[in-house]
Amino acid sequence: MLEQADVADICIIDPPAHAADRSDPGGAMAQYLMRHGTKSEVAVLAKTEPHVGDILLRRAKEVGAQMIVSGAYGHSRLREAVFGGATRCLLETADLPILMSR
Repeated sequence: MLEQADVADICIIDPPAHAADRSDPGGAMAQYLMRHGTKSEVAVLAKTEPHVGDILLRRAKEVGAQMIVSGAYGHSRLREAVFGGATRCLLETADLPILMSR
């Protein structure tokens, strides 16, 4: 599917300042996609909204994405109930197809 895409937009939201890839967040993923024939662009975004899912949906709309490909990660039931999560937000509010993997 990704090989047929014109471009894959890799979104990194508030990367940790002390991460191993701090000078090139998303670079390894872009390189992996390139090796498999997919052109990609990396967007490092600030967490400007309470939910990461909302940021991803806004970005998808800005770039005219046809699909969101995302990992799916769950937290404890208490944390999910109080804070929600990106996965839940995407599933509940997305107006375009989402491909998730856990």
